[in-house]
Amino acid sequence: MRTHPLRLRFAAGGAAAVLVVLTGPEAVAEAAPSPSPAVTTTAAARTAFRPAVAAPAAMVAGVLHPDIWWTVASGTGGARLFALDAKGRTRATYTLSGAAAARWDAITIVKNGSGESGLFVGDLSAGRAGSLLLHRVAEPKTLTGGTLPVKTFKLKYPDGGHRGAALLADPAESRVYIITRDAAAAAVFALPGVLGPANNALTRLRTLPFPVRGGDFTRDGRVILKTTTDVRILGGIRDDAGQVVKTAASLAGHAFGVSSDGRKVLVAGAGTRPVFRTVALPAANAATEPDASASPATDDTSPVSFPSKSGMPGGLIGTGALVGLVVLGLLGGAFYLRGRRHGGA
Repeated sequence: MRTHPLRLRFAAGGAAAVLVVLTGPEAVAEAAPSPSPAVTTTAAARTAFRPAVAAPAAMVAGVLHPDIWWTVASGTGGARLFALDAKGRTRATYTLSGAAAARWDAITIVKNGSGESGLFVGDLSAGRAGSLLLHRVAEPKTLTGGTLPVKTFKLKYPDGGHRGAALLADPAESRVYIITRDAAAAAVFALPGVLGPANNALTRLRTLPFPVRGGDFTRDGRVILKTTTDVRILGGIRDDAGQVVKTAASLAGHAFGVSSDGRKVLVAGAGTRPVFRTVALPAANAATEPDASASPATDDTSPVSFPSKSGMPGGLIGTGALVGLVVLGLLGGAFYLRGRRHGGA
């Protein structure tokens, strides 16, 4: 069950769009670590492709292009974004204007309040110094290649430096998170509600009692995390791991992604030009699915709200005014009839 949701969106404004909080607390108490669950599923691995891009560091499935994997490379070569198809072929290459060349190791995607999808890229390892840069670029509508403008934000950890392992975004809440890379556990940090030009302080959300080496959300809100030994599935970012997938596929590579339909993950082997394999994910269990017997959620974007029971039209004041008009009308009619009688006499 997902508790205390943070509902937010990106304000419109093109490349300079920022995150805007709609409802929900900015800080959430850190959750207590819980025991690791046992393996619930063993899944085979299928060879997918060996990409032409050298040293792909992270993968995310497109929103406008669900069959495309967006990736950045951890090697040198400038600030570039790559679009790979289902066979690992490079469909388009983009230079990101305004972003300093770096050994990027993270990418995620999320829609804004207007329904426009944007990619966030960055070097999470730079966070060991206490802060890091994150760049946002609109997802290209066509795969033609070229140059894309970016908006850069500076993020700062509240408790010293951390090396990040995963950058992921909740598609339902448009909330972006960073999960740290540690030997035995991982800390989850949430980006602030509004990203501004100065330092943007991250909020520590919780601690996960296992190491994380990659992660992403599915479209239905589950969190898929790669550890050093398996793949774990959480019902939400504040939940414990409910499912553990064991696979023979190598988890040694850096790149990791979740397919747009949430049915499989893409994992990379070791090496500069790793072989990618897909591992099937189990279906969402009953604990992560909405309760069909529950009342449907109200759409808070609806311009009109209807009360459950009818009351006096216009409320007490409106009703009093209406009664007054009726009384004045009756009195006026009575005086009119009385005048006509006297005139006829």
